[in-house]
Amino acid sequence: MSDAAPLPQTAPSPATPPHRDGVTLVITEYVRPSRVAKYEDWARELHSTLARHPGFVGVHVLRGQSGNVTEYVTLVRFASRAALAAWRVSPEYAAALQQLPEFTAAEVDYRESEGLEAWFDRPTRSVAPPLWKNVVVGVVGVYPLILIFNLLFAPFTKGWPWWLAILSTTIPATLFLNWPVLPLLSRLLRRWLYPARG
Repeated sequence: MSDAAPLPQTAPSPATPPHRDGVTLVITEYVRPSRVAKYEDWARELHSTLARHPGFVGVHVLRGQSGNVTEYVTLVRFASRAALAAWRVSPEYAAALQQLPEFTAAEVDYRESEGLEAWFDRPTRSVAPPLWKNVVVGVVGVYPLILIFNLLFAPFTKGWPWWLAILSTTIPATLFLNWPVLPLLSRLLRRWLYPARG
């Protein structure tokens, strides 16, 4: 999966912070070369509509080549399964889906993932990375966050019980690990995680 010229990403909504029990809709689409520009216009409009949907957290798009077609892997994060279910039955989503066959060259793949698993879920037709690589990516992502939040929170947590001081840094570190740290690391290290597709 290449990281060339991805679609613009939509940041998490301040009014809807990421939830630890949130859900990610992972969509894999194969777009015909002649329809790439039209597809990306369609996707931008859809993402703009999606950003106004209650319970929406953020969207991340990866683009690469799969044979002679362009492959898009879109990860759409919602605060809850109820928010995702409401989006999937919305008139706006139904209208967008009617246009999708105009652009795609193969069947669209949809998967739902909870927590962090969406970032380690293998792309379509790829072998999953070994456990040790997932562990390395997790450590690379979480260790700097723990250091940063320990430094930031230290003046406010002096005198607190040790377990409560650790909890105060664990919560923001977990939120930032979900978004945007793991999405960024997954994209930067994709060739290492999935060398067969690189």
